[in-house]
Amino acid sequence: MKNYTGTSAKNAYLEFGSTSIKLYIVPSVSEGGDGVERERKVPWSLGYDVFSYGRISPRTMAHCVSTLKELREEFSGISFEDVTAVGTAALREAQNAEIFRRLLESELGLRIQVIEGGIEAFLLETGFRSMVEKFPTALFDLGGGSNEIIEYLNPASTRKTSIPVGAIRLHCQLRRARTLYNYVEQGRVIVEREMREHIAGSMPRYPEMLGTGGTVRAIVKSLGRESFTIEDLQELIQREIHGDVWTSMPRHRRLLFLPGILSVEALFMTMGVRTITYRKASVKEGLISFTSMLPAMGLPS
Repeated sequence: MKNYTGTSAKNAYLEFGSTSIKLYIVPSVSEGGDGVERERKVPWSLGYDVFSYGRISPRTMAHCVSTLKELREEFSGISFEDVTAVGTAALREAQNAEIFRRLLESELGLRIQVIEGGIEAFLLETGFRSMVEKFPTALFDLGGGSNEIIEYLNPASTRKTSIPVGAIRLHCQLRRARTLYNYVEQGRVIVEREMREHIAGSMPRYPEMLGTGGTVRAIVKSLGRESFTIEDLQELIQREIHGDVWTSMPRHRRLLFLPGILSVEALFMTMGVRTITYRKASVKEGLISFTSMLPAMGLPS
């Protein structure tokens, strides 16, 4: 294992998402590094807590503290007092988020900035911009608690929308459905309603969209190709309903696969999409590039 003693704290970033805590280590300019040198992803139950009960459980808080202490030991050159840490959808909505933030500050000296959906979409837009080759182009990032849609209208103009639809959120809303048929029927109604409510103005039309996030990655892996249509999703839904087993899918992804598919399917239904292609993207690149801008945006510190 590489020795990180002496690593500059400004090169460490933490992202607290609905499904995992992610740590990024980025080499300094003086080291001649480019991009993420090391990344750690640790699953946790934040999304299930918040989208089921509105609060972060004591067990999840304790797990987070112990996980961060282990990371601090592993990466001994990092000072958590200066690490840039952001929280997304689940932390935005947790009723006891402030208690959680104070706990991490008192235990580890770590200060989390809980970013709004628009800022999350901005970071995604920033990180993906260099990959855009034609205009207009639309990208979505479906996570556990929200779906960020970025429309690159032209080289100088974008439109960003954060929709409170995500694989964990939808699963928690549907957990009392009597059958899988009810699950699918109710899920489609919920997602389409949220899409139409949160997309301002007339519904945009994009025959092709780019998609990222764990659900989209699982879809293309299951299909064995990078692009898919609504017919492909409907076949996957039927396979889910009839109980086929995805032997190669991790357990945590297996639970979220059906609600994730329903969330993606709505893009075909409401935005006129004919094809979605997977691309690897995240808020990570935007977070690293624009860290210095976050305090100036009026975010909590």
